[in-house]
Amino acid sequence: MRRRLNKHLQPKGGGIFTIDKIDGDSKMHPRGSLRRNNFSFWGLVIPFVVVIILLARSYSHSITPAASDPKESYTKTGILTVTSEYKRPIIIATIRGYLNEDGCTTQRQDNDGTNAIATVTLLSENEPDDDGTLYQFGTAKRRLGMKTNWETNFHLNIRPPSTFEQGDLCFVVYWRVEYVAYESSISDFPSSSSSFRGSPTFHRAWDWTDFDPSSDGANADWLVRRSHELKWVSSAHYEGDILNDGTRSCPSTLRERDYNIVFIGDSQPFYMCQHLKWELESSSNLRCVQIKQTLGSETTFQAYANELKNATENVVIFNPSGLWEAAYGKIDKFRDNFQRLLDHIPSGRKHHQSFFFAPTTAVHPIVYGNLTNDDRKWSMTQVRIREINTIAKQLVLDETKRRVGDTITLRVLPTPIDALSLNSEDDPKTPGDMRHFGNATNEMLLEAILCDLD
Repeated sequence: MRRRLNKHLQPKGGGIFTIDKIDGDSKMHPRGSLRRNNFSFWGLVIPFVVVIILLARSYSHSITPAASDPKESYTKTGILTVTSEYKRPIIIATIRGYLNEDGCTTQRQDNDGTNAIATVTLLSENEPDDDGTLYQFGTAKRRLGMKTNWETNFHLNIRPPSTFEQGDLCFVVYWRVEYVAYESSISDFPSSSSSFRGSPTFHRAWDWTDFDPSSDGANADWLVRRSHELKWVSSAHYEGDILNDGTRSCPSTLRERDYNIVFIGDSQPFYMCQHLKWELESSSNLRCVQIKQTLGSETTFQAYANELKNATENVVIFNPSGLWEAAYGKIDKFRDNFQRLLDHIPSGRKHHQSFFFAPTTAVHPIVYGNLTNDDRKWSMTQVRIREINTIAKQLVLDETKRRVGDTITLRVLPTPIDALSLNSEDDPKTPGDMRHFGNATNEMLLEAILCDLD
């Protein structure tokens, strides 16, 4: 500020003026000439300071209450203003809750979430949705004084986790631009360019600010834990205040069951199933089937169709090549092939069976250091994962309505493993693996799935 005020100022009447401080008072005079006492210093400086303040505000990222009336202090949603090179970017945001007694100001740079006891990660949606959690609204505007940058507003609209009492936590929201635009991030393989905007050097380069979730906001799939715990748990599986008398609704999930299960899918469902085998130290009631390639391959399609048609387990959990479809498939063809696949699930058996479509888990391209040079992974985006899950879930729901009265039930898995795994970019199976998870995430997802099935 001081450097700017000492710059030469040009008044309308000509001549160059400087600002000096004499006897504790600011005066303005022509440089190298007598002072002009009739020139008002404050008349020039006050507007100048106001402009600087406005500029400073325009260059800051902020989250503020969205209010139709300026007198209102809060409404249902916050406004997250993001500045980037892109007019309609897709952003990713992580909201973390910290014990209020510790204060959020000191936790802002806790970028790895070490001290957080609640967390949820959201990917912005393409279209405004009153029931959505994070979506762009309005028209992007040029950032003041910048020709290449845009200011884009997003609604951040979520409820706090129900496992904490009001006032237990303070919240910080961290965000970054994840993809250039929806159109490029949804494109089928082969994509002409990488829509992802991040790299290992950008890892953890979050913007952040304080945030106050609204009790009237949309539901979010929070992970929670006690302050002394390392393991995250779905908030849906806690009853009561987790800091006081809260209890797990599924205290012992990794145990043998009186029903048998089969997991059918590509690599990540298979690894998750294998982890369960390892935890149980037994495979008597558990079968793991891995099938590779997209459903566009007739060999792959028939492999899935045969498994679904011939499975005898009480519980069949299937995900037909979601990761392969995201990386190398065609969205429209997936819709047709998935519907054909559902037709191979029988309508009746001598014993009751439950078929569950398991959503495809999240991908985290930020951990893959060679993404810029690997064009075979450019279409493996979280936007495509979400679209594939949306299509599959709707087709399953439609098919379920047509199957009323069948002895075999068909449903979407009640566990939001797609949303929960979006929190796990810090837990790759191996360094640089953007699509498979380590033991901590596999165990968290399995506990959530089995809790819901029980």
